[in-house]
Amino acid sequence: MRLSTKAQYAVRAMVSLCLNSEGEPMSLKDIAAREELSLTYLE
Repeated sequence: MRLSTKAQYAVRAMVSLCLNSEGEPMSLKDIAAREELSLTYLE
């Protein structure tokens, strides 16, 4: 299956949220930094 770059980034962001061991909300800025993604793709 082919996914757009934006869709791939969305999946990576969701995985990052699932792996967040603190159990607290994460900001898009934190997710982008953790996954080394462009913040604009996550907005």
